[in-house]
Amino acid sequence: YIVVGSYDDKIYLFDKDSSTSLWSYSTGGDVYSVAISADGEYIAAGSDDDKVYLFDKDSSTPLWSYSTGGDVNSVAISADGEYIAAGSGDNKVYLFDKDSSTPLWSYATADADMRTVAISSDGEYIIVGSDNGFVYFFNKASSTPLWSKDVDTDATSVSISADGEYIVAGGLASNAYLFNKDGSRIRTYSLDCVWVRS
Repeated sequence: YIVVGSYDDKIYLFDKDSSTSLWSYSTGGDVYSVAISADGEYIAAGSDDDKVYLFDKDSSTPLWSYSTGGDVNSVAISADGEYIAAGSGDNKVYLFDKDSSTPLWSYATADADMRTVAISSDGEYIIVGSDNGFVYFFNKASSTPLWSKDVDTDATSVSISADGEYIVAGGLASNAYLFNKDGSRIRTYSLDCVWVRS
């Protein structure tokens, strides 16, 4: 399965063997981010209508939606679809269980949009990049970051290994950073580009 978010305010689901969508859903704004579970069963989406959406692949009717206080810039979903993380323009990151539209928790910065999120395969760890130049690392059990690190730029891209052991972050500068899950910086990569995005 392939999920696509569009600037025509729609989410589309495709089977890999056909260019005709299985279904589409109209949101109230441009769809900035989509994610799909490893087995293709669950789809998460974020839109500039300030909402996070969760779907089952068999229906274009959302299982639920949740209204944040700003554009939903990024969503991520665990491999089994159990956990959904969302970064929003209301300066918050949210963590959801798939069975409820009520967040398990949220974390707010003072003045920074949450630009990008990633989640480990088992949903245990969440990494978030913000436009205040910081990345934040969480365990799913708590809204208090395990650590935060200054990456000297608007953090527009983060990724995490399946087991949560390694984190990479990049942004609006020509560097990418590799961290251990304990927060120690392993390496800085200098790149011949203006910005980094996944």
